[in-house]
Amino acid sequence: MSRFKLFFSSAWSFLKPFVSIFMSAAGPVLADAATKAVKATAQSLADGSGSDKRQAAYDLIVDDLKSQGVALGTTVTTSMINAAIEAAVQGLKSA
Repeated sequence: MSRFKLFFSSAWSFLKPFVSIFMSAAGPVLADAATKAVKATAQSLADGSGSDKRQAAYDLIVDDLKSQGVALGTTVTTSMINAAIEAAVQGLKSA
């Protein structure tokens, strides 16, 4: 039982920042922007490298958030955008 607690304690420590991002006020807006950007990038850069796709998705997200008046660097950070991209990629893969 102690191994079970240790695993979930360690897992929660790792996952907590990601959960916090998506539970913030900007979380749903960021998640939506990332999902749209990752889908668009997967179609438009099907033969592109992973880094090219990530940068294109990042740029689309930034543009989307700015158009919605979301403050970059304060409300949403680069780390939050990168985490949202990864979550959207995993979501797309499992769909």
